[in-house]
Amino acid sequence: MTSGEISKTFFIKTAFRLAAGLMASSLAACTAPQQAGPPSASMAPAASAEPFQRQAYYVPARDGTQLALSVYRPVNAERVPTLLWIRPNRRESLDPRTGEILPAMSRDDIAFWTSHGYAIALAEMRGGGASFGTRDIDRSPQLGRDGADMVDWIARQPWSDGTLGMIGSSYQGFIQYSTAAHRPEALRAIFPEIAGFDDYGSMFHPGGIMNTALSGVASGSMASMAANAYDPERNLLPAVPVVDEDGDGELTDEIPLDMDGDGEFVDEAEPTYADGNPRKDIYLQATLGHLANTQLTVSELADASHRDSKIAGTDYTFADLDPGNRPAALAGSGIAVYNRGGWFDYHVRDSALWFATLKGHTPTKLMIAPTGHGGFPVADGEALYRAGPYFELFGLEDTQHDINAEKLRFFDYHLRGIDNGFADEAPVQIFVMGEGWRDEQEWPLARAIHTRLHFGPGGSLGQEPGADAQDSYKVDFTTTSTSNGASRWNYMISSAETPLSLDHDAQRRLSYQTAPLPADTEVTGHPVVELVLSSTAAEADVFVYLEDVAPDGSSLLVTEGQLRGNYLALRAIDGMMAQEGRSLGVRPDLPWQGFDAADYVPEPLADGAQVRLVFDLMPTSWVFREGHRIRLSLAGADADNFATHPGLQAMAEAGGAPTWFVHRGAAGSALVLPVIPASVEGETN
Repeated sequence: MTSGEISKTFFIKTAFRLAAGLMASSLAACTAPQQAGPPSASMAPAASAEPFQRQAYYVPARDGTQLALSVYRPVNAERVPTLLWIRPNRRESLDPRTGEILPAMSRDDIAFWTSHGYAIALAEMRGGGASFGTRDIDRSPQLGRDGADMVDWIARQPWSDGTLGMIGSSYQGFIQYSTAAHRPEALRAIFPEIAGFDDYGSMFHPGGIMNTALSGVASGSMASMAANAYDPERNLLPAVPVVDEDGDGELTDEIPLDMDGDGEFVDEAEPTYADGNPRKDIYLQATLGHLANTQLTVSELADASHRDSKIAGTDYTFADLDPGNRPAALAGSGIAVYNRGGWFDYHVRDSALWFATLKGHTPTKLMIAPTGHGGFPVADGEALYRAGPYFELFGLEDTQHDINAEKLRFFDYHLRGIDNGFADEAPVQIFVMGEGWRDEQEWPLARAIHTRLHFGPGGSLGQEPGADAQDSYKVDFTTTSTSNGASRWNYMISSAETPLSLDHDAQRRLSYQTAPLPADTEVTGHPVVELVLSSTAAEADVFVYLEDVAPDGSSLLVTEGQLRGNYLALRAIDGMMAQEGRSLGVRPDLPWQGFDAADYVPEPLADGAQVRLVFDLMPTSWVFREGHRIRLSLAGADADNFATHPGLQAMAEAGGAPTWFVHRGAAGSALVLPVIPASVEGETN
């Protein structure tokens, strides 16, 4: 299939690719050297006759910290490649009521990988699960060193063939990039999903504005998991111990009892065990170390408002943590990167940045699907990370099984050297919302026509600038982008039943929209807003939403962006990286304000001053149908998801609100859309 061609279902074409690849993979698994003699008792397969065997280990990091690891590998296979999944907590959970071990990867998925000749290694970072140690901060540089140590250790084991790949999403995607930046010799390929590049700008302070929705949920869940808390009503289970201290074959009795019933055992004066036997308290000592983890709480993140702010009493700044020098270290490593993003994920810009920055420097591939901060649905439609409402909206039937098949082809090629055609395929696969899956050769698309739509009179949006004028808008601090409980920012898209829409409080925004479109119009890339603004207040936070308006007036949210008005000047986007890595360059070259303390201009709108704010919206790929309208709406707050500007807090609490003046005309406010020309029949891109 040539670049630019549409496939309604991504895996229609993948099914054909898999035919030869799966056969080669299965043959490789079947012809692996056979183990001489039966496995030891500790390695024997479970009574359920599952096609894999499990063993838990403590892996020593270079500083001596013991890190928990559980390996599931094929029965009877001696030396196999390994896929390493490092998690902040709970590589496996233990149900104290039944003693059942629940691996973070489903047993069906483990069976899939082991049946194709791979070992699955589930690990916990220091400061989590059954691992020892303390995290000096989330996303600490130390975690990458630990990851590299794990790779090296696994490669030396008698069941390893000396090659590894890595998998995982979100934080677990971060640890893949961080580990790969150390270039461990055995690491050949990584498959990070919905992972960050610049977490300051995508996760904690998008556009320089504190993201309260995400930060509150993330910090609370990390703290409770680090303590190995037990709350069955919330499906919160402790991590599985590595060591069976009393040797009775049971692991439940290695976890101290929660005598006061508060869900935690770490606050008991003395540990008490169900069998009453004394222990060295290995699991308890590991868990106690987690209590010293530096948690990124809402208040500490609020205090670290700039990208170069010191975080949570440490010497780290956001610039130190992400991306640091990792892109430059990974470039030229030869480690292959297959990076999967989601159009409604808060990390989708990061997915684009990773791909475009690494392209041409190490093998890299990009897939973006219509998900939020989640993955493809499992067969029964339920999972921690579901796809959300957009698979139903666009008629997708792809599942986690199909993603596993794509991963298998990727790892078969890069770890096992199977010639399955993977290297000959397009490096970019995007789901064009409203059309289907499409192969592309680059991101952003070189053929995009950057079309300027000017704000016009009567809330119009068009290619003619019109006369100089201004529109007034009174900010409403109760405005929100949350739609039926879900937003891009609060983790809830994955469980939402309906697509995001701002119709519920459209009257609280200032909007500009086109006339009905004369033909289908595809927007694929990074929309950019140029807003010329003045205000009755000295400060402003600006939230902008791109919407698709149907002929009946209903609308769907397509994408969004925001900017704190104090960050006026544009900086070179290469400044996202640490100084020693900037020669690599960050791509694409998007508007970026630096967000350091020195970039912050106090009261930029004082005394009626007029400012020009230029910023990008999250990337998208969306077809606006003939007869629909393109709408851009503006707001001065997103109450459910972002903190109110400190300079406007008192006004908001008193029930007041500033009035904005949005300036239009030839030098006024505009929206720039990357419009993809309609394909001519028979034409290839």
